[in-house]
Amino acid sequence: MEERDAFLKHKRCKIMDTEELEKILEEKSRNYCWLFTLFILASTPGIFNSMHITSYVFLSDNPKFWCDIAVLRNANWTDEQIRNVSAVNPQAVENCLMYDWDYENFKKIGYEEAIKYIENNEKPSQVACTSYRYQEEKPSIVSEWDLVCEYTALKSVAQVAVALGKFSGAFVFGIFADKFGRKKCFTLSCFLYIISGPIAGFAQDYYLFLIMRLILGVAGSGVYENGYTILTEMTVKRWRTQLGCLYNISYSIGLIILPILAYFSTDWRHLQYYLSFPAVILLLHCWYLPESPRWLITQGRYEEAKRIIFDKKQRNEMNLETNSKSRSEPNREQNPDLKRNEEHHAWYKKLFSAAMKLFKLYTNGELLKRILICYYGWFVASMAYFVIALNAHNFTANKYLYVALNGLSEAPGYIVPLIVLVYMGRKLTSTLLFNIAGIALIIILFLKDATAVMIVALVGRFCISAVFAVIILHTSELFPTSNRNSAIGTSLTMAQLGAIVAPFIVDILGNIGWYIPSTLCGIVSVIAGLLILMLPETNNKPLPDQLQDVEDIKSKERVSCMNCFTFV
Repeated sequence: MEERDAFLKHKRCKIMDTEELEKILEEKSRNYCWLFTLFILASTPGIFNSMHITSYVFLSDNPKFWCDIAVLRNANWTDEQIRNVSAVNPQAVENCLMYDWDYENFKKIGYEEAIKYIENNEKPSQVACTSYRYQEEKPSIVSEWDLVCEYTALKSVAQVAVALGKFSGAFVFGIFADKFGRKKCFTLSCFLYIISGPIAGFAQDYYLFLIMRLILGVAGSGVYENGYTILTEMTVKRWRTQLGCLYNISYSIGLIILPILAYFSTDWRHLQYYLSFPAVILLLHCWYLPESPRWLITQGRYEEAKRIIFDKKQRNEMNLETNSKSRSEPNREQNPDLKRNEEHHAWYKKLFSAAMKLFKLYTNGELLKRILICYYGWFVASMAYFVIALNAHNFTANKYLYVALNGLSEAPGYIVPLIVLVYMGRKLTSTLLFNIAGIALIIILFLKDATAVMIVALVGRFCISAVFAVIILHTSELFPTSNRNSAIGTSLTMAQLGAIVAPFIVDILGNIGWYIPSTLCGIVSVIAGLLILMLPETNNKPLPDQLQDVEDIKSKERVSCMNCFTFV
């Protein structure tokens, strides 16, 4: 204990040094209770993220529907009778057109006479339905707003809205978090969850529902990337890998909980309430989750970093001035005029500064090469994941059981990298997972048996799920603290592009040939695996804090084709 106190006293004034900060956090990480609490606070919001993303399976439906004739329904005609006299094809799953009979006359003469009339007279012109009747298990957004026939695309827009929200949220929070702080963006995202979820359930207008879904997507990106960044920057090398891989386990937990809530809900609104109201627990996360001390130090806010890293007794023993540099700088708290001057017009200055941080990713040659490879890897991983998921509708499975099994099958995909990364580095693990997934998806082209296709597709899904656990860890370690959240945020943006294009790949290319979507994803996955080999290995390497740290690295640690032959 005395040695620990002596060590801390000796190093307190140098916490702005990367190596010293690592040692201090190493000491703090020996408190497993603190480490576990940090992990729970950072990762568990992902449960809401996965549930809201996947809830589309239960909020929407593909019901059998037909034209509703109000005058006949008021006369107590059955659904079958109405279909028989009005539908162009009464046995069809979808009926968007009806015959333009005189239904007032049918009401007067009754069903039997109406059938005789139809048999003995030429059929009139066909007209579009003005209202619909649905045969579905539970009321959904489809029956709520008649998202059928010419409005069928609006059903898909409900899912695209979340993807667009995650797309914009990843981009915006990726920039803002590097300037305004990880915790501020995390807290804002939690409040967006708490507010927008219930409003989506209460929404009587479809477009208000879409806006709330969009905001839910924005919130999902905010809690995901900022929670992960805080966890990464507050843990040391020996814990960063394990916790980084387990971070996504919350997604699987959400997939397991979702079908249970959906099963006990009576309609889509109740399900939305079940998903949304528990989000109030995120207020605890906002209160207890700390800001990243690494980020505070890069902003020169040493005293705040000390309050997070050290306990009260240790802080009382510390010198208020951390080094000669900080002593020579004016104290903003003691100089109100200086403080007001710094804050004057701060909003546009901060926006400009945040934009400049983003541009540095593209103006520095080494960072540009790294970010482009990361972008491609994230895009391919997300696209392949959702293409496999959307193709699953061809399997005859109970959707409640199917979603739950998805969660159960994905969980090992986030745990396996923990074992693999003990023996291999980040880039070799990513390459193997991408290549196995790619080869599996290409093999589907040569399979005829449906069961074999499903098994091989699940192998690809398992590997792609595992890729996410590794690629986000690798990305976070490739970029300095000053630009890390911008890198992760814009990478998540590219991932959302993959999620957006996936439905079009399935619908358009799948109509040309059922094997094209999986084969395409297989090819681009293999390419992604090969490109990642060019990246430097980051395993057991200190996290860079400033751009200068990246510029000072040795040539063998830069992006290069020669890295394809080195894995340490």
